[in-house]
Amino acid sequence: MLGRHPIGRPARAAALAAVAALALSACGGSDGAPAEGSDAVAAAVAGQDITVGDVQRTTRELRTFLEAQAASSGQQPQQLEASSVVTLLVQAPAVLDFAEEQDMPVPSAASVRQSVAKVLPAPSEETVDFLRANALSSQLDDKTRKQLLAHLDKQTVTISPRYAAATGQTPDWLEQPVEQQQAPVEAP
Repeated sequence: MLGRHPIGRPARAAALAAVAALALSACGGSDGAPAEGSDAVAAAVAGQDITVGDVQRTTRELRTFLEAQAASSGQQPQQLEASSVVTLLVQAPAVLDFAEEQDMPVPSAASVRQSVAKVLPAPSEETVDFLRANALSSQLDDKTRKQLLAHLDKQTVTISPRYAAATGQTPDWLEQPVEQQQAPVEAP
C-alpha cells in the first residue's frame, strides 16, 4: 500500500547531494525493453508510476556506470541504495521540466546514450533521464538551485513504504531497528 508523503527537506537535500556527487563523475540510452522485476509501484509522481522493476534496473545501471567511472579514475565506486534511486527517479522529470520552463540547455537523450554506450549499451529511459537531469543540475548556480528546490517542493509524491527512507519518514507501523550495544569484553 502506498502512503502519500511530500518529499521532506532532508530527503531533497540528500537527493541533491547524490545528484551533485554523481555529477562529479560524468554522464545513459534505452532499447525500449520493459524493466526487469516487479510491476509493483515504488512511487508515483505527476500521474506516472515508477515500478520496483524500474528502480531495480536503474539501480543496476547507475551502479555499473559509477563502477566504470571509479575504475577509470582509480577510486572506489560510490555506494548507491535503491531508496536513493527512488528519490532520484522521482525528481529527474521535475528537474527536466524546470529546465524546459527556464529555457535551460539540457543534453539530449541521444547524446547521453552515446556518451555512456561503452559502459551501458542499452540504458533504460529512466537512467537516461536521470543522467540528463544530473548534467543540468551540476551546472546550476545557487540562485537557480534554490528555484529548482522550490519547483521540487510543489511535487506531490506517493512512495511505497518499502522505500520510505527516501522521504526521511518511516511509517509508524514499521519496526525500527534497535541499536545493539556491545557488552564489554574482559581481558583474560
